Amino acid sequence: MRFESLSMVADSIMIGAYQLPQKLVSRINWEQPMTVGVDDITDANLASEAATDNNGGYYFSYSEYSSSSRPEVGDQRVSFSETPSSTITVVGVQDGNTLSAFVSETGEGGDILLFKQGNYTATEMYEAAEAENAAATWILRFVGFACMALGLYLIFRPIEVFADVIPCVGSIVGCGITFMAVLIAAILSAITISIAWLVAHPKIGGIVLAVTLTVIACCGFGIKKLVKSKHSGGDDNGPYGPTKVQTGHKVASGYDEENGDVNIVQGAVVADEIPTVQGTVADEIPTVQGTEVDMTADEKRLHEQIANQ
Repeated sequence: MRFESLSMVADSIMIGAYQLPQKLVSRINWEQPMTVGVDDITDANLASEAATDNNGGYYFSYSEYSSSSRPEVGDQRVSFSETPSSTITVVGVQDGNTLSAFVSETGEGGDILLFKQGNYTATEMYEAAEAENAAATWILRFVGFACMALGLYLIFRPIEVFADVIPCVGSIVGCGITFMAVLIAAILSAITISIAWLVAHPKIGGIVLAVTLTVIACCGFGIKKLVKSKHSGGDDNGPYGPTKVQTGHKVASGYDEENGDVNIVQGAVVADEIPTVQGTVADEIPTVQGTEVDMTADEKRLHEQIANQ
């Protein structure tokens, strides 16, 4: 390549009377395009080859047939940028003629060396830093949850592969495995976050852990009650389930008018279900009043034969 990328940094970057530490120099990121004219190119051959690019730089063709509108392999674009002087705010500790990170006597809280372009108060700098830390924390929590759910899913993935031998069954099993992986990952992530809070802030961590365990216990109790209700509802011998009862009544299959005989078949009447009636028990059995029905001679003889049997 004819041209290589080049970045030049000043040996000393000053903030008033203090020198900006090298740790903060790398965090300067407000570059802007720099205008360089053809007259600023000292090499006459390069100046003659340079063609103005639409992006504000120069285009150098590798061959006489290429251009910015018809680029070819070997063509290069050259552009320039600079970092202008600007107002910045730094929160740290003075260390000679420079600034360094603040560290508490106990060592808790980490190093504090805040840097931002613009003019801000100390309160605004701390609030911005807390917002950035909170956003980074939640991002890491979701990333950890996603990695845990993915790991659990991959562990149980062979079950889905085995079930995929039967059409549609593999997809159903896969949905169940995904649901279980997400549920277990959510529970474990909540417990992990609670333990971390216990180390940093015991009071808040205790509350978060108690709430997490309570939710887990309620979910487990609800699932247990649901499973128990399903088992009890399907019992055929329960207090309200259908029951079969046999009675010892004799059943007459027919009556022979010529011989006057009755064919008696011993059997049992089977009731598929016993209806239940809720209410109070009467002290006396109600009687039905009515007129006596006259029977014919054949009917009387039939009743006598039935009674003799």
